[in-house]
Amino acid sequence: MSLLTLGVETSGLIGAVVLRRDGETIESVTLQQAGRRHAQTLVSEVEALLRRANLTATQLQVVAVSIGPGSFTGLRVGVVFAKTLAYAVGCRLIAVDTFRAIAAASPRDITEVFVASDAQRGELFVGRYFCADSASVSTSPIRQGDITIESADNFYRRAGGIAVSGPSAAILPPTLQVLAPEFHLPRAEYIAALGEQQALAGEQSDLWGLEPFYLRRSAAEEKAAS
Repeated sequence: MSLLTLGVETSGLIGAVVLRRDGETIESVTLQQAGRRHAQTLVSEVEALLRRANLTATQLQVVAVSIGPGSFTGLRVGVVFAKTLAYAVGCRLIAVDTFRAIAAASPRDITEVFVASDAQRGELFVGRYFCADSASVSTSPIRQGDITIESADNFYRRAGGIAVSGPSAAILPPTLQVLAPEFHLPRAEYIAALGEQQALAGEQSDLWGLEPFYLRRSAAEEKAAS
């Protein structure tokens, strides 16, 4: 079964959207404005992307969205957009683990990888993934346990001998096996591909209940609560 899938990645400073059909990428587009301004370009970029492909939104069968961990604002924008679009056109909504998409892009010889991103306060968000064939999502990464928050020092001690990727990989100690920079950030192509795979497996996210995966409240929310 072939699917027409839109992938939405807004978990970091640089967002992107992609169209995928029959297991192939039609086109991937980087959002023209970064960071907290994803909302200003997301709708127009998706409209233009569909127009160039001679498609309409009503032809979409899956909207796959990166749900985190990542930027509070970016994730919120992406998830709200994906939920609204899926509801409007009546297609399936699929939530994709952002770290899993990063792990899926690892080189073919990587069989196990930690994905880490900055949780601030000297801590990291960390996920551990087994990659049977990470150069292709035909056999996609499997996460071991939950994504957790842990001290950077603790992570450095236990990550020896295992590849490390993710948004924080570039600032990790040189003693760790850090993958090349081109593997550190999530790509919309992998969000779409994993979303397609999850849809074919019968998965579907709740249009009303889906929320970004934050692990902790934003600094502003914690300040307000205190």
